[in-house]
Amino acid sequence: MNSLTVVTIATILVAMGPLALTLYQTASAQYTTGQDTGLSVEEQLRLAKEKVANAQQAGAYGSGTAFFGKNIGDAAIYTGAIVAIFGAVAAAFIVMSRGKKSVSA
Repeated sequence: MNSLTVVTIATILVAMGPLALTLYQTASAQYTTGQDTGLSVEEQLRLAKEKVANAQQAGAYGSGTAFFGKNIGDAAIYTGAIVAIFGAVAAAFIVMSRGKKSVSA
């Protein structure tokens, strides 16, 4: 193999080591609390129910709350806006492609 290829592969492997370790730590961090809070199971359940109640308030989106659950009118407006934007861009490309003809030299 070419020496440049060997150096490139070695550099990629050296760079991927710490990156893989960082991704593993991030993935395992979501399953651990990091510290002992001292809360009982009942207290954690009560706090979880309060969080769910707060997330179900009107206009509270994100963090796993359902977007299409209650306000289907808002979702239809957002979907229509996205379709209109991407449709306009696609139509512009189609019109531009048909408008100019290439001239051979």
